[in-house]
Amino acid sequence: MKILFLGTGEAFSEKANTSILIDDKILMDCGLTTLQQLMKIKFDLDRIKAIYISHFHADHYFGLPSFLVTCREELRQNPLDIFGPTGAGKYIKNLLNLAYRKTLDDLGFGVKIHEVVEKASFENYGFVFAPMEHPVPCMAISVEGDRKVTYTGDGAPTRETTELARNSDLLILEAYKENIKGHSSILKAAKFAKKSNSKKLALVHISRKENISEKMEEAKRIFSSIIVPEDLSAVKI
Repeated sequence: MKILFLGTGEAFSEKANTSILIDDKILMDCGLTTLQQLMKIKFDLDRIKAIYISHFHADHYFGLPSFLVTCREELRQNPLDIFGPTGAGKYIKNLLNLAYRKTLDDLGFGVKIHEVVEKASFENYGFVFAPMEHPVPCMAISVEGDRKVTYTGDGAPTRETTELARNSDLLILEAYKENIKGHSSILKAAKFAKKSNSKKLALVHISRKENISEKMEEAKRIFSSIIVPEDLSAVKI
């Protein structure tokens, strides 16, 4: 599996909002900067077949209207599946109307919105979900193909997330800052990776005020296989 980190930043940092592309076809989160990141690499939007929205904060889904309307302008014909927590249909339709006074029917291609609970499937991939602890409902996702990738969105992991992430080939975890309710941190992420028996940990959504190098030294004593990816970097698993 190919994992492209379109963005790795938190809501208000100089980095692009956290957004991840799997195998050039599954987009995980679509924040304010996601479309621009795709355009920087001249990516054909028609190749994206499914979008997963972990939760309804601006840095994770406010890029959807521009993505959808750009697809319309580029005469997309392929259908698009969008997965998200309960309420996804309402949130996405309202945002598209607010942003561009458009409806899904105006786009010219099929859009199917799935409000996820536990499991779903897409092409040759299995999707499994579990709740995170966050100020708004947030769902972690494991994408299982020939490998297993788990992405938590934002939040502190729950017991259900530990089971979801178990034996992941790559665990992508928010590591915002220590002692912030409803969020994880570099050290907590390392402990979670070890507890879930994941093979590799990628830290994203780190606070712009966090001293990363200071925390990483301690984190790697807990779990050694950690990366802090840059925007537009890629890994294969």
